[in-house]
Amino acid sequence: MEPIMSTTLASNTYAAAFVTTSASLVRAAAERTAFVAKILANRWMAKQLCDFTDHELADIGLSRSDVREALDSPLYADPSLTLAAVAHGNSVKMSSVVARRAESVDFTPLVRGREE
Repeated sequence: MEPIMSTTLASNTYAAAFVTTSASLVRAAAERTAFVAKILANRWMAKQLCDFTDHELADIGLSRSDVREALDSPLYADPSLTLAAVAHGNSVKMSSVVARRAESVDFTPLVRGREE
């Protein structure tokens, strides 16, 4: 009887390992599918920026060439990451320009008695 129990134990262990491996493979495939779907959705949304006017793109810190460059990236690359980095970089540059201009301007209060 001893050999039957060890064989059963071995087959149960094999089955458990198979189920664990299968679950890991299914989870990995689902994660990869979700990742690809997210990239494609972000690419579709970035493509919608082509319909914006130059003024609208400038309002969000982008130019038409930024959008084209992001969309020319490989299909597996997420263009929204590139666009977000460019827009953030432009906003940082713009805020430093605004700060420099603000330092150079003499702000006098328009209403007397409200000086801080």
